[in-house]
Amino acid sequence: MTTSLPWLQQTERRLFTLAVNQQLHHAILLTGPVGIGKHILAKQLAHLLLCQNPLAEGACGRCKSCLLGAAGHHPDLLTLEVGSSISVDQIRDIGHLLQNAPQQGGARVVVIPQAEKMTESAANALLKTLEEPGHSSYLLLQTAYADQLMPTILSRCQRWDLPAQYSAQTAQWLQQHSPDPLPEFLLELCGGAPLKALELLQSGEALTLAAQLEQLQQFLQSGNGLSSLQKQLEAQPELPALLYYTLRHWSLQQALPPVQLFQRVAQWCRDEQRILGQNKSLALTTLLLDLHQLLRGMPWKN
Repeated sequence: MTTSLPWLQQTERRLFTLAVNQQLHHAILLTGPVGIGKHILAKQLAHLLLCQNPLAEGACGRCKSCLLGAAGHHPDLLTLEVGSSISVDQIRDIGHLLQNAPQQGGARVVVIPQAEKMTESAANALLKTLEEPGHSSYLLLQTAYADQLMPTILSRCQRWDLPAQYSAQTAQWLQQHSPDPLPEFLLELCGGAPLKALELLQSGEALTLAAQLEQLQQFLQSGNGLSSLQKQLEAQPELPALLYYTLRHWSLQQALPPVQLFQRVAQWCRDEQRILGQNKSLALTTLLLDLHQLLRGMPWKN
């Protein structure tokens, strides 16, 4: 069983070969943007490690371990459920699994999505397991924010980076999986994450983003339509990406892009996360007005 995601196939083949030859590091860290396919790859690798008849192309899909894994009931596989954080109790559950003998007689595998959400105590609790995982035990960590992990965690994992995708092959794959045309801006706005782009296409949100992008550009040039724009953007979860995309494309034609534009957006993003009780409507209105003022009199790339 493979991921069928073309941009992951080379990494997949290398990991699968190491796993089949029993040369895989016990702690794998998959990094890459949200929507690149880290969790899909981790799940397929986990199924291969548990498979009783592993193949170079992946798990056989027919043995008892594969059937248990497909049903979500494999006793030797633990996938953490991640909410706002990963607690120390969840990490202790990992230790309990790996301390016991495997019930199916093979490997034991733990999948940790969004590993950057570990609390400090959880990360410290994981260190001992990373140092002494036990025979045939594997930890598959994933994160889009590797710089938020403790250096001691990073040093104990073998890191596999899944780079952002902007190729024609990726765009073609997206077009094949969506009945709607692929907007030119979408992959870049999604940070080169095809699965995120596909989700926006299939939900119809890509069309909304296209309209908001055009309205944002018109406001930044003319200063007109602030009230309508503010109301639309306030509920847009992709607003930071929309702002950065717009400013990047404007700055491409500038010999010296004004750093203060990006600093102003970064400040707004920080305030959104850190200031409790902030008047979000007022903060967004002020941001849009500030950006318009900074851009006044400067050429705009259409």
